[in-house]
Amino acid sequence: MKKILFVILIASLILLSLFWAIAGWQGPKIKLFSKLLTKSLENVREDYAKESCSEFSQREITQGYFEALVTGYCKPEPRSFKNRDDFLCAVGLNCSCPNGRDETAGCALGGSLTWSPCKNFNDQTTPYCHQTATGVEPKPGDVAVDWNCFAKNSLVNINGQNYQVTDKGSAITGRRADIWFTNCQDAFKVIGIYEITIPNKF
Repeated sequence: MKKILFVILIASLILLSLFWAIAGWQGPKIKLFSKLLTKSLENVREDYAKESCSEFSQREITQGYFEALVTGYCKPEPRSFKNRDDFLCAVGLNCSCPNGRDETAGCALGGSLTWSPCKNFNDQTTPYCHQTATGVEPKPGDVAVDWNCFAKNSLVNINGQNYQVTDKGSAITGRRADIWFTNCQDAFKVIGIYEITIPNKF
């Protein structure tokens, strides 16, 4: 009897550990999913972009962190797309467009997020997605955030991991962050609501 109870106890501990590991990994996505039940992704993005990243509630100050919508960005490769228009949309979503944006066309993601694609350019001879706002080549561990709250080249802690502030963007304001990935599939998967440690200056 004692043996059976011991086995049940060990099995329960293993299952509990596994549950917490999965919950911790999926937590950011679960938080985002709960918001998408009542709002579109575009509205969620707008809500977090409008929230202040320099003013915090007493609860956030006590916790030492605030929640932010975190996405990923990358350098799209032409060979990953069946047609040129999809490639130009992907570059327009992730980077500055070498020849500007084509305001006469439109791109959409999931029916709730829209933007303008890049004008066509020669991706073999024209550099693109090759430089951050600080003038360096993007690398894993880099992040774009609102520079009104986070100084360039400073470190930002997102869910316990440090990233360096090397970039910014017109859509990356307030409680939004964009993490650089070399693999676009990884960049797409990271989206979620994450915890960002409040900087010491606040």
